[in-house]
Amino acid sequence: MTDYSGAPLWSRFLNSDQDAARRNRVPNSAGEAWKLPDGVDRQCPPQGAKPGCPLPWDWETRDYVALDVETTGLDAFNDRIVEIGVVLFGFDRDGALVPRGEWSSLVNPGVSIPDVASSIHGITDLDVSASPRFSDLSEEFSGLINGKVLVAHNAPFDASFVTREYSRLPAASPVGEVADSLLLLRMAYPGLLSYNLGKAAYVLGVPSGQGHRALDDAKTCMSIFALCARRLAGLCP
Repeated sequence: MTDYSGAPLWSRFLNSDQDAARRNRVPNSAGEAWKLPDGVDRQCPPQGAKPGCPLPWDWETRDYVALDVETTGLDAFNDRIVEIGVVLFGFDRDGALVPRGEWSSLVNPGVSIPDVASSIHGITDLDVSASPRFSDLSEEFSGLINGKVLVAHNAPFDASFVTREYSRLPAASPVGEVADSLLLLRMAYPGLLSYNLGKAAYVLGVPSGQGHRALDDAKTCMSIFALCARRLAGLCP
């Protein structure tokens, strides 16, 4: 549910100067695009690896989960999740993308979904009225996320909503290592006119489904991440 700036589309209240700055923003370091949990250091790269590469040297052997959430608004502290989509994936010995499973659910947020949010993702109060609360899904969701690199397009947005939901339980968030496909995309393809997930997918020939629905966006995010990882790995072996 992200536009070219990485924020949901109903954030059009941003003024043009702010918007332009966000579109042109490039990560200052590899650590910004691929963040480790507090207290965890990157593994030492092999001899001869170039400094500043955003990818861990063993990225092809890692386990990943692509995540997308649809929400009632932009503020993780006050707004709530209304849909979650995840795709488990990895890479084979030849570097080919290997999807390993998917999961999604509508979520009853316990509050009314504003019309402005429904106009983006199409999810209404009626749609989620019989859906489980996040607390009902938290254990299953944790099992999918734990121990994997979480990949999301504008990852701070999605990760902050997940972490906030767990804080309400209260329980420990399963979010650990995080790779931001938005920042990786900007590093891998700096000349794109738009970094909106759907628009970038179209330009790069990446299949995409129904935009602004969690599972389809998670699948698109996975494919974008794989494309960027291969390109960046060629630039910084």
